[in-house]
Amino acid sequence: MAAAPVVVTDVAVVSFAIWTLLYHLNLGLDLRPSVVFLVWVVLQPVAAYVAWRLRRRDPVARRADDESAASQTAAPVDRASLLRRYALPVGTAVGAAMFAALGKGSLSWWLAAALGLVSVVSAWLALGRRGDTADAPAAPAVQATTPAQGYVVLVLSLAAAYFATLISRVSLDDVFYVGKSVWVAERDNIPFRDFLFTEGVLPGGSANPPLPSFEVFVGALARALHVHTASVLWYLLLPVLAVFTIFALWRLVLRWAPRRPLVVFVVALAYILLVAYYADALNTYHLPRLTQGKSVFVHALIPLAWVYLTDYLEHRSRRALILLTLLSVAGVGYTTTAVILLPLLAAAAGVVLLAMRRTREAIVCFAVLSVYPLLSGVLVQVLRGGVEEAAATYSPLLPLRTIYELTLWLGVLGIIGGLAVWWSPLLLRRGVPQQLAAGAALAITALMVPGLLKFGGDLSGLTAVLWRVPWILPVPALVGVLAVIRLPGLARTSRVLAFALPVVLVFAFYTLGEPMWKGDAVQTKPTWRMPDNRKAASFWIQKLDRPDGLVLAPSSVMRALPQVTSEVRVVLPRDLYLVDYGSETPFALDRLLLAKFADGELVSIPEVAAAMGRVGVGMVCVWKGNTAVTEAAPTLGLEPFASRKAPGAMVCYRVGVPGATTGGS
Repeated sequence: MAAAPVVVTDVAVVSFAIWTLLYHLNLGLDLRPSVVFLVWVVLQPVAAYVAWRLRRRDPVARRADDESAASQTAAPVDRASLLRRYALPVGTAVGAAMFAALGKGSLSWWLAAALGLVSVVSAWLALGRRGDTADAPAAPAVQATTPAQGYVVLVLSLAAAYFATLISRVSLDDVFYVGKSVWVAERDNIPFRDFLFTEGVLPGGSANPPLPSFEVFVGALARALHVHTASVLWYLLLPVLAVFTIFALWRLVLRWAPRRPLVVFVVALAYILLVAYYADALNTYHLPRLTQGKSVFVHALIPLAWVYLTDYLEHRSRRALILLTLLSVAGVGYTTTAVILLPLLAAAAGVVLLAMRRTREAIVCFAVLSVYPLLSGVLVQVLRGGVEEAAATYSPLLPLRTIYELTLWLGVLGIIGGLAVWWSPLLLRRGVPQQLAAGAALAITALMVPGLLKFGGDLSGLTAVLWRVPWILPVPALVGVLAVIRLPGLARTSRVLAFALPVVLVFAFYTLGEPMWKGDAVQTKPTWRMPDNRKAASFWIQKLDRPDGLVLAPSSVMRALPQVTSEVRVVLPRDLYLVDYGSETPFALDRLLLAKFADGELVSIPEVAAAMGRVGVGMVCVWKGNTAVTEAAPTLGLEPFASRKAPGAMVCYRVGVPGATTGGS
């Protein structure tokens, strides 16, 4: 039980890295995904053996709590010395967090960035050249999970896994991610070209690069199990991924927390659950969106990267170095955002190591984390012309304060998040964890200086997703560490804080945050991530004897249909993807007009008729309450031929001759 978090996460990293290597090799071989999946299944004993051998190479794990606690009280406390050493980093961090979270104008942001840099640099200087204070002991042994802790972590992870299946929040991105997996499951090929608007006629959009292997894995697994892709994704993989991410969080907490890791872990989980509602906020990418590879990357692989870095730098662990290499491969398989973030994470750690004159470790860490992502990104750009959404140029760089908000929030929660980041070099376990936290905080703070991130976007062409650079910070774990702050020399006050801080933090999350389950986002039983009426209507449309041509339906149904089947081609799966083919072209404008018509908006009927002809609409399906389409049907030559009752009460029309008299349904 105590070894479960380590075994599960390490095996998952090794296994998915093998899949990703096979997938990337297949880009040249062009075998069917089912064949690649079969090879992967055959190689699973190899993955288990590799993980087992690496586990045997792990340094002898032993409890470090008592040793760590003893070190906190072994040396006498000199309050005057502590005040001189830590007043500047603590005070400037408070100022930076307040200006960033509460400020309005550009001056306040400049002050936040400047004070943040002063805080991180002064904290690093206060830690000493090797990252330890004068009275600090040598680096502790690897801290192991106790059986009692293992049971608590397992129970919480299983509870989160079940809760994840009850969440019904719809993500607009699912039309692509799930749709691609559905295509793979039904057709047993990889859609390198457009699969949403056309049958591979158009080139693949910026959201469909060949690098990520996760969606193809989901489709291949569904095909092998003979189960619908969406059911495999939301009923099988989602709970597994939830356990994986929570185990990864626990491992980082255990490595970095200075004391009481279970308290840190529980507060971090409360932060994830209670501060997670708004779209694109960091924690929204946890349980509500774990079926997307980028979510697994940020909430599982980023914490594990810091764990492996810590193990390597503290113990020269070859096991950790091998796992770091495999993690870099798996990261690219989950999302091509890894092409940006893993080199940035490695550079953040490398800067601190270079400053500590640990040049060899800096080079090694950067190489194992960055070589595969960078080479794969360059090869894709050369061979296929672009890197995922990261190569899209249609979206400008978000304002810096918005980037801060998406990761750390604003207001009081923003202050808490800012303090967690800028205080982390002082609060984490002594030695390597403090140094790595200083490097990460320094990198992100420097990039938030006005102009630097934009310059990087202009230089690299990755402007659209540079708002994700703060994802290298393991924010939930850092926020959890705030719950175990101890004031040196004030034993009674520290005992009060030991109880009060976790309670105050969770209360702040509950009262000021937006939980995952806000509104009607939770069902009483496991569910697909789409309302029942859309699901029922989509399956009904699939089973109809459809005429040739595209299906025009309400926008919500056209987003749902690609997640149900690849057999039905719709007019507009999602308007965002039109930018790849020109937002002001007839191709895009016709589809936007037709979607408004199907949604019941007032539009010009002659223009609709012309657009239907150009796009090639063969069938129109609308909710029965849409009277505008019913009234326009004779003019457009729409002949009703099918209808259904609730849920998803809908009527479908066959496109006939404009102006013809329509009959009954």
